[in-house]
Amino acid sequence: MVEAEKDILIPSTDDIITINQKLGGTVLNRGIIDFIIAKIEAKVPKKDYKRQIATIAAVFWFEIIQGHPFVDGNKRTGTEIMKLFLKKNGFKLNTPLAGLVYISLKIANNEISYSELINWLYRRLENGNLY
Repeated sequence: MVEAEKDILIPSTDDIITINQKLGGTVLNRGIIDFIIAKIEAKVPKKDYKRQIATIAAVFWFEIIQGHPFVDGNKRTGTEIMKLFLKKNGFKLNTPLAGLVYISLKIANNEISYSELINWLYRRLENGNLY
C-alpha cells in the first residue's frame, strides 16, 4: 500500500496483481494498472474524506473492469480491489452481493458513468473496522 494523501491507503500495482492471481487470473497489461494508480494519485478530489474514498473506490472498480488489464477475472478483481481499498481505509459497503454483481455488469457494459458510480458508492459507504 502507498499513500496518495494523508490517511488514504492505495493498493499498489503488486497488490492488485496478487488479488487477480488469487482469483485465477493472469496479467495482460501491467501498464494499465500503473496508469490507474497514477490517475488516482493525480485526480483525488479535495472534498470531504468520505467523498474522496468513494471517488478512489470508483476509479479502481471502473478502470480495472473497463481497462481489462488481466486475461480473465477483471470484474472480480475490480470488485475485490475496491472492497480491499474500502476496508483498508475504514469503510464498508452496505449492499448485498447481488448489488455488487449488478453494478460490475453495468460498468462492463458501459451503462454507468463515473459520477453515477461515485454517488452510488457514497450513498452506501459505512464506517467499518479498520482491521
